[in-house]
Amino acid sequence: MTDNTPNDPNQPGYQNPQGQPGYPPQGGAQQGGAQQPYGSAPQAYTPGSNETTGGSKPPSKGMAIAGFVLSFFGLLAIVGLILNIISFRRFGRAGQPRGLSLAGIIISIVVIIITVIGIIVLIASATVLLQQCADLGPGTHVVDGVTYTCS
Repeated sequence: MTDNTPNDPNQPGYQNPQGQPGYPPQGGAQQGGAQQPYGSAPQAYTPGSNETTGGSKPPSKGMAIAGFVLSFFGLLAIVGLILNIISFRRFGRAGQPRGLSLAGIIISIVVIIITVIGIIVLIASATVLLQQCADLGPGTHVVDGVTYTCS
């Protein structure tokens, strides 16, 4: 003898205890982890929606990656620092991990400091060299074991 209402929810014609064909019972756990309030109609799934951030998608890691990569390149570290600060704040607001942005900020600051010190040393060296050449005049000169070629 066969029963007219199958008990397997995967079978066509399944009737749940509340009489709605094909819908899971209200109030229980549903696939996707979200529960519907009691007495409300099931909500349609919309691709791209995210329940945890109020319908907006979490921030992309592209800005953090770009900032991290740029943080290694001298004066481009300034751009990397800006991108890393923006992504650090966005990840913080979204409750996402922000370690990559923090690492990029630290590396950017260190590289900027080293670059500025390097530029200062380069300018000071060039100034000393130009002053030495101005004192010696044109030609090749050896002073204290250092050879200067001035033109």
